Order: sequence, then C-alpha cells, then structure tokens
Amino acid sequence: MMNEFACSLASALAFSFGGPAPVPGHPMETVLQDDAEFLYHDPAEVRRSVRTLAEIGVDRVRLTASWSALAPDSDQARRPRFDATDSLAYPDDGFERLDRAVREVRDAGMQTMIDVAFFAPSWSVDPRHAGDPRPAWRPSPRQFGLFTRAIAERYGGSFQDPEGDPGENLPAVRLWTTWNEPNHSTFLRPQWESAGGRRRPASPHHYRRMHNTAYDQLKAVSSDNSVLVGGLAAFGERGRGAKSNIGPLLFTRELACVDSRLRPLRRRACRDFEPLRADGFAHHPYSLDTTPDARDLSQDRVQIGELDRLTSLLSQLYAAGRFEKPQPLYLTEYGYETSPPDPTGHPPEDHARYLGLATFLAWRNTDVQMFAQFLLKDKGPKLSEPAGSPARWRDYQSGLFAHDGPAKSAVLQGFKLPIHAEAIQNADGTQEAVVFGQVRPLSGPQRVTIQRLDPELGWISEPSLA
Repeated sequence: MMNEFACSLASALAFSFGGPAPVPGHPMETVLQDDAEFLYHDPAEVRRSVRTLAEIGVDRVRLTASWSALAPDSDQARRPRFDATDSLAYPDDGFERLDRAVREVRDAGMQTMIDVAFFAPSWSVDPRHAGDPRPAWRPSPRQFGLFTRAIAERYGGSFQDPEGDPGENLPAVRLWTTWNEPNHSTFLRPQWESAGGRRRPASPHHYRRMHNTAYDQLKAVSSDNSVLVGGLAAFGERGRGAKSNIGPLLFTRELACVDSRLRPLRRRACRDFEPLRADGFAHHPYSLDTTPDARDLSQDRVQIGELDRLTSLLSQLYAAGRFEKPQPLYLTEYGYETSPPDPTGHPPEDHARYLGLATFLAWRNTDVQMFAQFLLKDKGPKLSEPAGSPARWRDYQSGLFAHDGPAKSAVLQGFKLPIHAEAIQNADGTQEAVVFGQVRPLSGPQRVTIQRLDPELGWISEPSLA
C-alpha cells in the first residue's frame, strides 16, 4: 500500500506539465479509524469492513483500547481488587472485541495502532468527580500506567490467543498513542486551574504524567514499540475555565514546560521536568468548516493547512532540549462531513476534492509520516432528535460510505485516488500546471495515465515521465 503514481516508490508524486521531472515525496502511511465498525459489530460485519479497508488502500487501522470500557467495575467509585497489569483479570467481552479486530487487521495484510485512551474508570479519577457520566477529571497516572501495561503485554506478540491453538499468539501491535485529545475537555479535565492567583493550564501537565507512565510501560514490554505523544485537537477556546479547551500550540509549549518565547517555566508543575520521551507527535488537523488550505495565524489552531506551525514548534522544542529526539508528525484523525446527509456538510464532489488537497498539504510537509481518514461509514442520524433539528446530525458524517451501506462514490474515489492540481505563475509570466496524486489501492508502484485538455485536440495523454 502507500501506492503512488508511477516512477515513485513509497512516496507520492508531484510534477508539472512542461516543467521539470517528477518530484518524489516521502513515505506517508494512511490510517483509518472507525471503532463503531470494528469493535461493536458482529464478527462477520467486522471482517467485511476490515477487508474493505485493505481493498481501498488503507495501511493501518487505529483502534481505541478504552480504559473505562475494558476495566472491571468502571462505573464504581471504589476500585476492585485485581491485578491491573494482567488483561486476564479484566472482563472477557471487551477484550474479545479488541482481539477480533486486531486479528482481522492482521489477516487482511494491514497493521494496527492502538490508542490507550478514554474514558477513565470512576475509581481512577478525583473522587469528587467519580459520578461524572464520562469520567476524565485527573485520572490516576499510576493506574493508567498499569492499564497500559496490560494492553501492551496482550498485544506484545507473545500472548496466547484465547481463541487460537496452543502456541498461537495474538498479533503484535507496535504503534501506540497515549490518550486522545488531552487538550479537549471531553477527554481530560480540568483544562485550566487557579494557581498563584492566576488561571493556568492544567491538562498539559497532568497529561505529561500520564504519558510518561504509559511510555515506560510500553517500552518495558518491547523496545520495538513506537509511542506517540499528543493526539491533539486542532482548536482551542478563548476562555480559561475547567472545560475550556486549550489550543494545540499553547498545550504543546506547556507540555514541554516553556513559555511563548520557549524559556523554561518556573512553576511547581514543571519542577521535575525532564525532556519528553516519544517517538512521534500525533495530531488531528480537522478543517471541517473551511477549505484545507485555509490559514488564520491569529488563532491558536493547527488545521491541515497550518501544519508548519506545529512542526516548526516541535523542531524548536527539540533544539531547546525539551524533547529527547526529533518528533515526526502523525496525523491520526482527519475528515470532512458530507451533505447529504448532514445539511451543514460539504457536497460530495467538494468533499472528494478536499481530500486530494489535504493529502497534498500533508505530503508537502516532510515531517508528516501519516495521513488519516476518520470513519469508514457515517455515524448516521440521532433518531431521538426531530428531523429538522441540527442535533439530529451532530455525530460525524465523514465516512466513505453512508451509514446504511452505499458508498459515497465521489468521496470513495477521492480517497482511493487523491489528486490535486494547481496553476503556478513563473517569474517569466508563463504558467505551469502542478499535479499531485497518490494511488492507494493494491500494492507496489502503480502506473496511471495523466491527461490534459487541449483546446483543439481535446483530452490528450502526457508522455511517460518514468
């Protein structure tokens, strides 16, 4: 997979008519996440959905190991007595679903990545918030580390498959992310807190402790495990309340314990700071309401057209000694919503075109190692909401297929063969058409024919550029 136009191996290709030779890019995996499809459907449907991913050119499947969904008595304020590092001490049903998905991904010839993530068991959070419907108030870093150890051991490559023959192990998973969107109050609270008479970011520092414990456990199981930090939401908010989301740039600086000028913070939360350990940085650069190339430097946001803001910051933080190693960027969640069905979404043809442009923008940034598609199938309507209510479509409708099965043909084609073309004005006044494309299905390099519309001759094929 990671298939591209001819004359380029494991990288996309851009070239210009009448201009220089093709410009090979860099390897960029494609990952897709749809937990509803892969973790909560019957086995036959899971198999069909996973095989579909392989057919359309997905390289890796992102799955969530939900702490609250897997842990025993997760809705209770009192922690039960059990060995939290042993997945066999957890209820069977949750792991049966996760095992099945990981197996199917392997059997279809793809790789899995796992987010060890939301929500937290009630018994692991601040007791004053144990009754929250989605517990996320200061989850215990220690308990999170123990849970991570259980997940890492189970998918470490030497764990007996409960449904396999003796000696048959569950597949190994080697790419991990710690938590999900810790700069968003849905997943981690408080975002801000009062300290020294001022409102200061809280979630970056709590998340750093969670990440560090999880990182230690993942690396203790296997040094081959690659661990991503971040998984940030693209936007923040102007407020400074406990539930006011923090912008990704501020969050990243606070995570690294530096101020806006990259000077070390002299705060209690940073007293024991050590350079961050991670093998890469994960991000969700949604641009749902704008075109992919939209930029607004007045806001603390990092959409797909603003990736350089984040990659530049990460490079500066590494140079300043705040990360142990350089941080490649992994885009682990992205997509657009389509109208129909969501009246606030984009027409299918625009959706398809945006996927091509977004892929190009990601590929153009050489720090980006992964591009994402969020959802195979639309979530569908909230049937409890009135037909004309905006709330009816509040779930994501960003799939390649409608919720009831049919493919969104234009969108699916745009995913399988993302293309972007634009005119470039040269200094001498001439123009060139720069074309970018990627062929995702099947395996190995793929040969395609590029045609252009001639005013007199109609559509004509360009000569081979290989």
